[in-house]
Amino acid sequence: MKTVIYKTAWLVLALLSTHFLKAQTTQVSLKEAIELASNNNKTLSVQKLEEQRQKEITNEMRGKQLPTVALNGTVSHYFDRQVIFLPGTFAGTQNPVQDVSVGGLNTLNTAVTLQQPLISKNISRQKEVAKVDEKIEKETTEEMKSQLLLQVTKEYYTIQLMKGQLELQAKSMSRNQKALQDAKSLFAEGRALKVDTLRSYIAVENLKSSISYLKNNIDIVTARFKKLIGMDSTLPIELTDRLALEDESEKFLLLENKAESATSKRKDIQLQVLTIEKEERKLLVIKGSQLPQVSLIGQYQLQAQADDVKVSQYTFPKTSFVGLQVTVPLFSGGTFTAQARQGKLKIQQEKLVLEDLKEEVNLELSTTASNWKNAKAQLDIQKKTVEAAEMNYTINNNRYLNNLSSMLEVNDAELAYNMAQVNYLMAVYELKILTVAYEKALGLLQ
Repeated sequence: MKTVIYKTAWLVLALLSTHFLKAQTTQVSLKEAIELASNNNKTLSVQKLEEQRQKEITNEMRGKQLPTVALNGTVSHYFDRQVIFLPGTFAGTQNPVQDVSVGGLNTLNTAVTLQQPLISKNISRQKEVAKVDEKIEKETTEEMKSQLLLQVTKEYYTIQLMKGQLELQAKSMSRNQKALQDAKSLFAEGRALKVDTLRSYIAVENLKSSISYLKNNIDIVTARFKKLIGMDSTLPIELTDRLALEDESEKFLLLENKAESATSKRKDIQLQVLTIEKEERKLLVIKGSQLPQVSLIGQYQLQAQADDVKVSQYTFPKTSFVGLQVTVPLFSGGTFTAQARQGKLKIQQEKLVLEDLKEEVNLELSTTASNWKNAKAQLDIQKKTVEAAEMNYTINNNRYLNNLSSMLEVNDAELAYNMAQVNYLMAVYELKILTVAYEKALGLLQ
């Protein structure tokens, strides 16, 4: 009997410990979520690797300006001796051309070659293009970080918004369940109609449906949020920063004062400026392809031929030289000219894109600022509306309990109070998101 009790106790303890381990929840603030996303987001990690890859491309271009040294070696065995062709008189025959077998059946040949570009505008300009590409990838990474920060903030507060709505629905559920119990009691006493009980029952069931729908949406958005910050989707998470107003108005005024000077810090504008610079340098590369190229070349060669394989007895005559190699492009069928025209047209396109982008930035700033001011006005309105709706619900509920009004009036007042709270919560959410969006539009979101 004692053994059974011990086994049962151990089983209960094991189940409780397992439940405790599963119930451990990771608490994450908004700042921590941003740090997690910066370190673990897969898309951003891919871009960081691309930035590193571009640095190696720049190193590759830099290496093309350094000497190239190669060691070549060849060992060959001929089944027939090599043949050269000489005038017959040189070979002691009457034939106009006479083939003569020469050399050994075994040959060894080794050489060290050197090539050092001395004058090559094309290579140096390609290196400059690679440097601009490196800057572009760096700015792209920063832009992606900024976008990710905005996205994480939106998802974070979206979850908190829905949880706030869920809390309001739960409170509404509690009020409606109490109203349902009151309606049943009053109906039993003959002081209320059956239709009042039916209305309360329908309100409770509708709230159950709304709560279920909200919980499902919270699960979906939370799973998406976990993926965004690179967190295991199976781990429970708790967001610690509440959806509450802080210093949004003060922060917005500070941002608005920086509006004129801050737009130049936008990563998309900087990226477009770098794109124009890249196209200009690519045009210089095309023009550099038509310029003469001068390289220092040299070689040190050892070779031997024999019919046996007694390598130690071979003689190795040396041949060496150093010189200059000059390449002058003369005619390429007009390809360089066509490429140069394409480059000029591309530069014109990118400059137009930059002008259009600046106009879009100004429009985005003015629109976001206008939306923020409207959201602030809506917040002030909703705050007053919540106070009025709460007072209205309290009055109607007291009137109903004193048999001075119907349940329909109470339900309408409760619905209006609940909607006013939801609208206030959404106004807070909208104001916080627009503040971050305005900061992003100014290029100051870091």
